[in-house]
Amino acid sequence: MNLPIADAVDHTPLPEDSKEEWCSSILKPKSPRSRMTQIPRVPMILKQHTHNDKYYVLKVVSLGPYHHGKPNFELMEGFKPLYTHKLLKGNHEAIRILYDSLSQMVPTLRGYYEDDTYHLSDDEFTRMMLLDGCFILYIIEHIIFKDETGNTLGLKSHEIMFIQEDMFLLENQIPYQVLTEVMKFVPYAYLDLKITRFIDDYIFGAERCNKRSWTQVKNPLDPTTINHLLQLLQTMLTKERSYGHFPNNNGYTFRNVTELIEVGIHFKPNPTRSLADIKFSKCGFSASLELPPITIDNSTKPILLNLVAYEMCSNDITASWVTTYICLMDSLIDHPEDVKVLRKAGILDNRIGSDEEVAQLFNEIGRDLVPDKYVYFHARQAIQKHYESKRNTWVSQLKHEYMKTPWAFVALLVGVVGLFLSCVQTYFSVWGNQSRYG
Repeated sequence: MNLPIADAVDHTPLPEDSKEEWCSSILKPKSPRSRMTQIPRVPMILKQHTHNDKYYVLKVVSLGPYHHGKPNFELMEGFKPLYTHKLLKGNHEAIRILYDSLSQMVPTLRGYYEDDTYHLSDDEFTRMMLLDGCFILYIIEHIIFKDETGNTLGLKSHEIMFIQEDMFLLENQIPYQVLTEVMKFVPYAYLDLKITRFIDDYIFGAERCNKRSWTQVKNPLDPTTINHLLQLLQTMLTKERSYGHFPNNNGYTFRNVTELIEVGIHFKPNPTRSLADIKFSKCGFSASLELPPITIDNSTKPILLNLVAYEMCSNDITASWVTTYICLMDSLIDHPEDVKVLRKAGILDNRIGSDEEVAQLFNEIGRDLVPDKYVYFHARQAIQKHYESKRNTWVSQLKHEYMKTPWAFVALLVGVVGLFLSCVQTYFSVWGNQSRYG
């Protein structure tokens, strides 16, 4: 069949220069990951989950270019100049020098983002970065560490809460480089450590972190290696990393909590609080699995989902720690009874309602996620070995059946003593008769 002229394939040979250029590009290939941006948009594959898509959406404040200028964020845009003035103590010279410094960084800062940011002029882009950077640092300094009320700042309590949630959305990040530049002009001490403490308080709860001075908190990374606040959060959550390639990886999976208890595996909170630090230890016929304690509240789901989105887009192929942790919790928790065990062990702090809601949360987040098979490898391997031991299963079932109540234990003890006395009586009867007739 003859094709229409418009659909015909053009067989015109390539010019020699173009051919040479193409051949050279094949000989010097570049990884597609080298072109990935540090602040990407949430992948469409994640947004297609209709039950989760709302957790990537900004509530009250736009930071960075992706949602800049949208009318539903106009209220907070009005607060940004006010907070900038207060943060820099009204120092006009500092504002001017900071503007000049950021304006020279515009080409680099634009490169952090996935979309073409040229709908904003260089001047508009610089102003946006300056105001957004000052807004973030003022929120951290004055709301978290000055204990100022919402009325003093002109903010309501729910607005403060929504601002904190918006600061950890993937599509609402600004380069950390902007924050470090703004810090040079801010008269407050230890502001970089306060950022770390702000994240510590927000994730683990202020009541836990207040047991130590905030000046004891250490930044986990050189600031030059941090791209944005969400990456800093991911790094803090996954400290104590241990990653490597192991032979004969059979893809061991975690059983649920109930099944593990049945073979003598108990659960304890891990003091490191790192999602990367899962420890399995064995003593005799019993064993324990140490898991990091985590607070489950209304902010947990958006934080975890945006961390998954960040890891999915990361240039680091070994970065899937939070994703694998969610898969771990999804496999451990099948029923509300599993949540109850982890809650009583001090691993889950449930602040959203029923145990069933917590189970549903992890099951929904973990849907369609793929764990890194090299993360938690040693723990998974040790659990599988313990699980497959028939001796461990028998001893655990014996303890479970006869030691769950005092009366069951007494009955077992009486039975054992009776059996022992019966054996002794039989022994003396047999050997006594042999001695008599021997």
